[in-house]
Formats: sequence, structure tokens, C-alpha cells
Amino acid sequence: MTFRERIRSWQIIRHTKLWFSISLAIILIGIGAMIFNQVTTGLPLNFGIDFRGGTVISLTCEKTPNIATVRDILVKNGYKDAIVQEAKGNKITIKLNAKTISPDDANKIIDEISKEVAPVEKDKTGITSIAPVIGKELIKSGTIALILALLFILFYITVRFTFQFALATVLALLHDILVTLGMLALFRVELNAPFIGAFLTIMTYSVEDSVVVMDRIRENLKFRTKESFPDLVNRSITEVWVRSMNTSITTFLASFSLVLFGGPTLRDFSMTLMFGLLSGTYSSIYIASPLLVLWHRGKDKSGVSKKVATVEPEKRASVVASESGEATLSEGANTVVNQAPKKKKKKKSKKKSKRRR
Repeated sequence: MTFRERIRSWQIIRHTKLWFSISLAIILIGIGAMIFNQVTTGLPLNFGIDFRGGTVISLTCEKTPNIATVRDILVKNGYKDAIVQEAKGNKITIKLNAKTISPDDANKIIDEISKEVAPVEKDKTGITSIAPVIGKELIKSGTIALILALLFILFYITVRFTFQFALATVLALLHDILVTLGMLALFRVELNAPFIGAFLTIMTYSVEDSVVVMDRIRENLKFRTKESFPDLVNRSITEVWVRSMNTSITTFLASFSLVLFGGPTLRDFSMTLMFGLLSGTYSSIYIASPLLVLWHRGKDKSGVSKKVATVEPEKRASVVASESGEATLSEGANTVVNQAPKKKKKKKSKKKSKRRR
């Protein structure tokens, strides 16, 4: 038996309680991490300079700088959480969580970089302070973008499929958001402006996987006979399981390689993608489809009974009639075959009337 044939025999819908329990446990762990962070640090998530505010130092060196040495200099000066980004033209961008930095401290850092790393062109040096107000506006804009994306997804899938399909997909997306935020809080991943882009990317992958599953369910519903709805959904999931896993694993490996080799600049963004991809793949198969089965459970029985009644009315009528002993109906028409007893009664009545005469 091949691996694909084994997948066809999997019973995913029957273990709905297990999948829901796993998701609930992960979400509760994430919520617990957020509460712990709120108590210890005052914030549920590890927001970076783009959200909390800070100072940005822009430098231009005369030759290619060594980023690792720049980070060591910042750590010596007490800035362990500083973000160092390298750009074209031998430029360096240093982001410090400190809202304000004294000119003496800034000059000290620049001088050490000029001595130990590469000479700095001081006429191209810039120091910018980011106010917390900008971070609040960024959070507000990101939240609005997220809500609008969910509403547009709900509308599109409702038009493309049905409202039940759309609601299951959106709830799976909310599951992905909670799981991703919980893991980011648990591992204390720093969140900056690219975090919003990573979140929207996660939603794209999750919706794509869910739509693939929903589309296969809809196609199988067109050719459904006596198969129950849970069995049909289970068969649809097993038919697209390999496709979903191949797509998600390929993207996961790319994001995981960025976590390992992308450096601190891309690590936080890549970890957000990695958590979201894992959650999105899981929810599209093990959350969205079981939710659809739960909502369809009551309607499925009536739908199946109506379908059986319309497909085989003659057979059911013949069985009922034969069991009661009243009449026998033909399988192709609803006419009474045997009406001989009534004719005999009429003949007897005629003979009796002749004798009396």
C-alpha cells in the first residue's frame, strides 16, 4: 500500500475533539505567556522600536562595515537589544530602544565604530528620535488592515461558496492569529513594522489552504450519493492533504532557513512567518473542515432522507404495500396490478339477481 493510499484511509473528522483540544491548549499557553509578559514587563508582546519609540542612528562608512563588530560595540555600551541593519553604499542603520540618547553617548558609539570597524563619514550621519505616538498609529493602522482583510475574505468566500464555508475559514484565520501571537509572546520575539506584513502573508497562506479544501468539498458534493456529509468531508481532506503539505513544507523550509541564516534583522520576521505557516496548515485541515461538519450535522440528516425519498419512491412504495398485504405495486408505476377479486364479486351478484327473477 502506497503512502497516498494510506492517507485515504485516515479518519480525520472522527478525531475532531482531539484537534480542538490541541488548538485550545496551544492558545491557552499563549494567553498565559501574554499575561506573564504583561505583569513582568508591562506589555503582552515584545514590541520593538517601531511600536514603542526609540532612536535611529544612520551612518555611512568609507568601506564595507563588519556588522558583528558593530553589535559588539553596542553591547559594550549597554544596548543589548539594538537592531543593526546594513544597506547599500556601506550604510548602517542602528535602532535603539532608548527614546532619547545624549549627544555624548551617540558620539561615543560613532567614534568607536569609526575606529574599530570602518571610518565614518560624519557629514552623512543622522540621529532621529521616534515618538511613541507613531507606534500607536502603526498599531491602529495594522489592526484596521487586519479587520478589513478578514471582512473581505468573509465576503469573497461567501460569494464564491456559502456563508458556512466563509465563516469556518474566518474562524480558522482567527485561530491562526491567536496561535501566532501566543508563540511570539512565549518566545519573546521582537515585533516591528515588518510584523504587519508577515501577518498579512500568514493570512494569505491560510486562506489559500482553506479554499483548496473547501473547493474539493464543494466538488464532491455535486456527485454525492448516499455518502454522509462527515465521510464526504473526510474524503475531501485526504484527497488534498498531500498537496497542502507539499506547499506548506516548501514555504516553511524557506522561512526556517531565514531564521537560521538571515541574521537578527530577518530572524523576527521569519519566526512570525514560520509560526503562522504551521498554524495555517493545521487549521485549514483540522479546524475549518471539522467546524463545517459540526454546523452541517443537523441539516445532513434531513438532506439525506429527502434525497433517498426522491431517488427511490417506487421501491419504497412496493415494500410498504407488500408488507401490509393490501396491494402490490409495480416497480415502474404506481398502478394496482391485481384487481381480479373486485370483478368476481360483481359476477356473483349478477347470478344471484337472475335466480331471484
